[in-house]
Amino acid sequence: MAVLRLVSGPASRNTYDRVVAAMKLHTEHPLGLILHGANLVDGEIQVTQVWDSAEYALRFEEEILGPVLAAHGVSAAREVKVVELCDLVTP
Repeated sequence: MAVLRLVSGPASRNTYDRVVAAMKLHTEHPLGLILHGANLVDGEIQVTQVWDSAEYALRFEEEILGPVLAAHGVSAAREVKVVELCDLVTP
């Protein structure tokens, strides 16, 4: 079942851009990723993702995101919320 993953944490836009570039997120999409978006609120990054399943999201976090964050000295997200979606429309 598809899930919505909401993440917020202490990162600047510059840090976010470096991490996304290191993951090659714009050119090498992780398995199961449907949507990724980000914005800044009060100097903190907020990321919204939709995944095919919670398992894909966890795999991405453990195998791709975690190592890249560690390599760039970026703190883990302050808040991560995962919500199962009962409906998803992708036109």
